[in-house]
Amino acid sequence: MALAGETGSAPVPGVRGWWLRSLLLTLGLGVSLAAAPGAAEAVTLQLKWHHQFQFAGYYAAQDQGYYRDAGLEVEILEGEPGVDTVKEVVDGRAQYGVGNSALLLSREKGQPVVALAAVFQHSPLILMAKAGGPISAVQDLVGRRLMIENHADELIAYLRKEGVPETSVTLLQHSFDAGDLLDGRVDCMSAYVTDEPFFLKKTHQACLEFSPRMGGIDFYGDNLFTSEAELRDHPARVRAFREASMRGWKYAMQHPEAIADLIIARYGVRRGRDYLLFEAEKMVPLLQPSLVEMGYMYKGRWQHILDTYADLGLLPKDFRLEGFLYDPEAGARQEHRNLMVAMAAALALVALLGGVALVFFRLNLRLKGEIASREQAEEAKAALQAQLLQAQKMESLGSLAGGVAHDMNNVLGAILGMASANLADQPEGSAAHKAFGTIIKAADRGGKMVKGLLSFARAGTASVQELDFNAIVREEVQLLERTTLAKVRLEVDLDPELRPILGDGGALNHAFMNLCVNAVDAMPDRGVLTIRTRNAEDGCIEVLVTDTGTGMTPEVLAQALDPFFTTKPQGKGTGMGLSMVYNTVKAHKGHLELDSQPGMGTRVRLRFPSFQGREVEDPYQPGAGDEPEGQSLHVLLVDDDELIRSSLESVLEALGHTSTATASGEEALLLLGKGLQPDLVIMDMNMPGLGGAGTLPLLRAQWPAVPVLLSTGRADQSVLDLLAAHPQVTLLSKPFTMRELEAHLKRAGHT
Repeated sequence: MALAGETGSAPVPGVRGWWLRSLLLTLGLGVSLAAAPGAAEAVTLQLKWHHQFQFAGYYAAQDQGYYRDAGLEVEILEGEPGVDTVKEVVDGRAQYGVGNSALLLSREKGQPVVALAAVFQHSPLILMAKAGGPISAVQDLVGRRLMIENHADELIAYLRKEGVPETSVTLLQHSFDAGDLLDGRVDCMSAYVTDEPFFLKKTHQACLEFSPRMGGIDFYGDNLFTSEAELRDHPARVRAFREASMRGWKYAMQHPEAIADLIIARYGVRRGRDYLLFEAEKMVPLLQPSLVEMGYMYKGRWQHILDTYADLGLLPKDFRLEGFLYDPEAGARQEHRNLMVAMAAALALVALLGGVALVFFRLNLRLKGEIASREQAEEAKAALQAQLLQAQKMESLGSLAGGVAHDMNNVLGAILGMASANLADQPEGSAAHKAFGTIIKAADRGGKMVKGLLSFARAGTASVQELDFNAIVREEVQLLERTTLAKVRLEVDLDPELRPILGDGGALNHAFMNLCVNAVDAMPDRGVLTIRTRNAEDGCIEVLVTDTGTGMTPEVLAQALDPFFTTKPQGKGTGMGLSMVYNTVKAHKGHLELDSQPGMGTRVRLRFPSFQGREVEDPYQPGAGDEPEGQSLHVLLVDDDELIRSSLESVLEALGHTSTATASGEEALLLLGKGLQPDLVIMDMNMPGLGGAGTLPLLRAQWPAVPVLLSTGRADQSVLDLLAAHPQVTLLSKPFTMRELEAHLKRAGHT
């Protein structure tokens, strides 16, 4: 059975409908036929909640005319508490709806729902508690007040898996008001990661988020569904609605600001534009639009959801998925079967209606053409499946690279620490001194290799510093002037008053280089490459890269930012260039716009928020200049890796400091609670349990003045966000030398 998300050749209702209606009318066969082409069919989509960015794709499909192009007039109904979306669809008041994975439970109860597409590849449902409160781990919920919404079965499964049955918790009806958590009326609440955390962020209240994925429970979210009756009676309409909706979702995730403005203009300001953009940002890792085709569903994931429900006792063990998952080809096959029946009836009467022979001759030619088109479309489908498989491989490879890099940096850190500590004890020029020096150089080289591996795996910025984008442009222009003047003329217009931005210089250099190389490749027979920078009125800066090259067709433009898509010959391009540029721009909280027409060239507009605050120190560097001598410190060392703990204890001792070592954030908080008063905390980011991300807010809430060195072998955007959110916290990247550590310790001794 083909799974939703796979594509095939679309039916041709205009051709089939015309001749089939004519033939059946000629034969006097009474059948119910579809409306004439061009007549828009009115359908209704029932949302499961209020109008917000959570449903952005459907608004985009409506506003961009995708539904209209599919011959549909779609009414989108807002959800309210008490509205049963499944009942609205099954009873026929709406033809389509949005629901969570509990659709399986509805089907088992006899409600004939069919899942068409999984919009959220990962469910946004979480448990949320205030940082610094009584809840620091899921197990702390025993005996506490939990406010939970209906149909949150995946959260119940998560609690059970973590040893917290719902009978051990005081369950309260959900008020959908984050103020209940802020004011202490509940200890924890179910929430959408795209929604309620926004309100805690607005009040500067740190929160802890517990996702079922932490317990191995990974449900789909916000599934588009219909009824068996709609699919049986209108297969072509179902297919058209699904394809137009997924096209709308792709547009919405590429243009979040435009869709936010559309929602406000159409439905009013309910929670504000910043809330809608917060939703959009949080939805990206849940939808994974750059990795997975919109709406993709995998039968194995649904089987996992089914098994989880069965373990909860909510579904029978022998429940099957047959009939629940939409098969995009089913409608075409049914239409084909109907066609064959009609042809058989016509052939039975062909002796009496000799004139029909000519009609059938022409139909035969059309069918052959359609079969050829179908075979060609199947080869398109196979190629898409191969592309998706490659994307999944790249995602897995990226995760593997990040994990390997983290572990390797721990090993290199231990080697570098021990070698640095022993180097100072050896006489200059001795064999031991040379040996330890060689070990340090080797470890340092290994660290640089691992940094390259991390650059591949990392989704965010690697370092943050104040940058002049004009300098990035000038560097690339110098390279272009030496290599492309023979065929491409450069025109450069840089704003001398261009505001600085905050970001990763290496990543932005690489992204800008990709844009320029693409532009040059698009002008094989000479052309003009124009590069401009300017300050925008909204506080952003703009960078425009314009070429006079071949341009792109609308079909190519729609896929230009997709991973692995390329129009270059095999071996000439990977298809990752523009996708990497897009990811880099998004990581810098910027926006990328593409404008291109065949024969008219291409213009790329980059927008970045400008930076006009205090000078920013690169978190990957310990600081420049000589540091004053510091005092002897007592250091609390928190790291789950025994190699790191033992090597750091030796290094600290060699530097004249004392230390207390512990293997987890929980143990560290316990020691501090018992009266330990360190001068400095060195804490690893990646540990079991709370880890650095969970421990730091709790530590800061009780001990706000203690300096913290946050040590990690895998610094990504989440680490940088932690640094920005908490004072007196500095990044210490593994592996680090004794000299780098000493510089940090000296500064801590003078704070």
